[in-house]
Amino acid sequence: MDNTPPNVCCPACGDPVKPNWRICPVCESRLQAPVCPSYGEKLKETWRRCPECDFRLVCPACGNRFKDKNGVCPHCGSPPAIPQEQDPVFKDHVCGLEFVLIRGGTFQMGDTLNQGNEMEQRVHEVTLSDFYMTRFPITQSQWRVLMDDNPSNFRHPDNPVEQVTWTEACRYAEKLSDTTKTGVKFHLPTESQWEYAARGAGKDDLYAGGADIDSVAWYEGNSHGRSHPVGQKLPNALGLYDLSGNVWEWCQDTFHTDAYRQHKGLDPVITTSGPDRVIRGGSWNMDAWSARCARRFSFRFDFVGPALGFRLVMLPI
Repeated sequence: MDNTPPNVCCPACGDPVKPNWRICPVCESRLQAPVCPSYGEKLKETWRRCPECDFRLVCPACGNRFKDKNGVCPHCGSPPAIPQEQDPVFKDHVCGLEFVLIRGGTFQMGDTLNQGNEMEQRVHEVTLSDFYMTRFPITQSQWRVLMDDNPSNFRHPDNPVEQVTWTEACRYAEKLSDTTKTGVKFHLPTESQWEYAARGAGKDDLYAGGADIDSVAWYEGNSHGRSHPVGQKLPNALGLYDLSGNVWEWCQDTFHTDAYRQHKGLDPVITTSGPDRVIRGGSWNMDAWSARCARRFSFRFDFVGPALGFRLVMLPI
């Protein structure tokens, strides 16, 4: 026997429905607003994150909604990518690295200010998940905690470590991952993560921190021919230092001049074979043009130089 009250009907098609039904069986219209599995707040269909508790609502792997804050995606089995809360700063107590939480988002990647060369000028939309990035480039004192020697030319414990190959930078990240025993994995930033962070979460910043290069970067015009201790110039909008100037920074990606035509989906990264790796940010011995946030350059994975260092990222758990 159907106990449906006669005055309860689907607002879309008018067919009788029960008060506890979530979807109309006739027209498939939603009868009840979706609810955040963490906070219980009613949500709009288009929301991807709960505005009350910051819980990620949509599975990054398949695009369907999570139903249980502690469970896995009912569609593809993926766990929630972002917990209910994330600390804005993560401190590694092995090497003393300080990581800043960078909230993901969608931005226009590339030479939005039209000051670069052809390989920068295919401006395209990129969407990134949340990630953490070190506030500073890895310093020489932080390097020495895990590695046998200091290869740097300009010796100072607070200067960026330099003369490090891409392979050595990756080895440092692996050692830190193994040593912390927290389950998190550290690695070089992808090229898109680096640019998004340098531009203060995808703004149209010329340099990492604004348009006045002398206030935010060590470059050939003010460096007096050497690298400098990290954090002496102004930070960018996310509280990150030295993304422009001081030392170039290795990225994960294999370098291709047409990489921007290969960027697809969430968190793009180019890992195809090839000897060259992306570097970003300019350095103490380069001009202001090279310190632009959109500037792309490369070295072989085994190259070393006194103006080449790195920083790390980690993903939230």
